[in-house]
Amino acid sequence: MKSAPSLKIAFMLIIASVIVAVSLAGCSQEKEISLKVGVLPIEDALPFVVAEEESIFEKHGLKVEVVRFQSALERDSALTSGQIDAVLTDPLAVILLRNGGIDVKIVSICLGKTPQEGVFKILASPGSDISSPEDLKGRQVAISSNTIIEYVTDRMLGDVEVEKVEIKSIPLRLQTLLDSKVDAATLPEPLASLAELKGAKKIVSDGEMDESISHTVIVFRTSFIMENEDALRKFLDAYDEAVNRINSDPSAYREKFIEIARVPEPLVESYSMPVYPESETFPESFYSGYLEWALEKGLIEIPIPYSEAVYRR
Repeated sequence: MKSAPSLKIAFMLIIASVIVAVSLAGCSQEKEISLKVGVLPIEDALPFVVAEEESIFEKHGLKVEVVRFQSALERDSALTSGQIDAVLTDPLAVILLRNGGIDVKIVSICLGKTPQEGVFKILASPGSDISSPEDLKGRQVAISSNTIIEYVTDRMLGDVEVEKVEIKSIPLRLQTLLDSKVDAATLPEPLASLAELKGAKKIVSDGEMDESISHTVIVFRTSFIMENEDALRKFLDAYDEAVNRINSDPSAYREKFIEIARVPEPLVESYSMPVYPESETFPESFYSGYLEWALEKGLIEIPIPYSEAVYRR
């Protein structure tokens, strides 16, 4: 029969074993956290792809699949149906998603912290007599309505009233501009630079504004955030590590950048890579611009507070 001290030691060993087992289980559960993030073929997506392909997410204890979509509609449908946990998108899309009952939050800004990170231009057709935003008064400008394209168009033009022509397909909008079937069009990079190369005239760009007016953001389903705040922090830490790798040696990532951003062949040598900022809370001053515009346009009837749409670390 065991003595009292022996029983005490045995009991302590059992307790210690249980604690170790629980700790190991916790670690295993932590390592098993996985998520999917949806991106479009745009230059903003490079850090996500680098973090996945170079196992940076794994280094931070996450299993992340970067899912590439060809359209915002496909991406948002996957988010609303729960097929993916997060997306790279724009603030206006977040406001519209929340207005539609989809509970998501912005967890970080991507590109757009400074005006120089802007990626939109209003261009006039080749041979046009248009040379300034004021010359566009009453003229046709091809856009995609109720999107960030229309938002930046209104911000860049200010009080200049134009006739907006709906052309959702960006390649078709580009070709319509080059064929001089519209007076002007708003295009994102790198197709805006391609349009210039082919004879279109840049009238104004968001990169020339006094303040930043266009942004991309990282967005998560709120349910994921609430259940996995530690995983979210690790995700953003991994994102920042990818950003620092890219910024420290851009030439090493240029080929991947060209592929992801779908930079047209004529621009491959000249098109510039951005300096990617680390993750940080999306500023309320930026958010307010989108919210006011959405209310003015009648896209939403009730304001969606910053505190509901943006997650603060």
